[in-house]
Amino acid sequence: MKLKGLFGSILSESESQLVVRAYDLVGDIVIMTIPGGLEKKEQEIATAILANNHKVKVVAKRAAHYGGEFRQRPIKVIGGEVRRETEVREFGVRLQLDVETVYFSSRSGNERRRIASLVQEGENVLVLFSGIGPYPLMISRYSGAKRIVGVEKNPVAHNYGMKNLKLNKKCSNIELIKGDVRDILPGFTAHFDRIIMPLPKSAGDYIDLALPLLQPGGWIHFYDMQHVDSFEKSVIKVRTACEAAGRSLVTSEIVLSGHCGPRTYRICVDALLD
Repeated sequence: MKLKGLFGSILSESESQLVVRAYDLVGDIVIMTIPGGLEKKEQEIATAILANNHKVKVVAKRAAHYGGEFRQRPIKVIGGEVRRETEVREFGVRLQLDVETVYFSSRSGNERRRIASLVQEGENVLVLFSGIGPYPLMISRYSGAKRIVGVEKNPVAHNYGMKNLKLNKKCSNIELIKGDVRDILPGFTAHFDRIIMPLPKSAGDYIDLALPLLQPGGWIHFYDMQHVDSFEKSVIKVRTACEAAGRSLVTSEIVLSGHCGPRTYRICVDALLD
């Protein structure tokens, strides 16, 4: 859906220049940015979007940036049904969520599918910061993992994760745990073949907790945000944590998994450790 093409009869030429073309589509909810110069036209903008895409039922505008401990995003509904809950279908996986109270990136679906394709038969997988359950559910559906454990601190996200377990069939190999990673991980006695850390702004603060739980020959998928000229810094974070733990980084690969700003990307370091 190309936004600028929808508003020719609503906006003047100068107003059209203010339209922010990037938006998020989460289930049947469009979340967009309305610049100050267009706020007086926001309801007309919402009406145009609803009229041109019958799959969209709610149009909302960002009321603030992601913030707080749980990366929540305040929004204001400006058109359609007045609700914030929706359901996303991602490669056959059903995910219910409230777009305002939990963090979920619909743009990361291909990356979650990529990770699931790497999981080998019989692996034990740990997903930190598991949110509403997209990684555990994708891995369960598209791999032969033996056991998948997710840990999530946000109680609202965890509750949605439990609800999503019931929505999706054949998920008996998933266990979701509510709690802070720093409190939960030290109590684990099990070890894992693969650990996934999808918290790009601060996952580096938790590598020291994850490494003792990784089997020799296991993989860590470490997410980070870096400028295009600084990708190697993320590899250094992993290598430094390995050295502190007496482990070795055998090999690593950097995978682009999202564009976050001018020449800045969400990246994943696929790291094999001894």
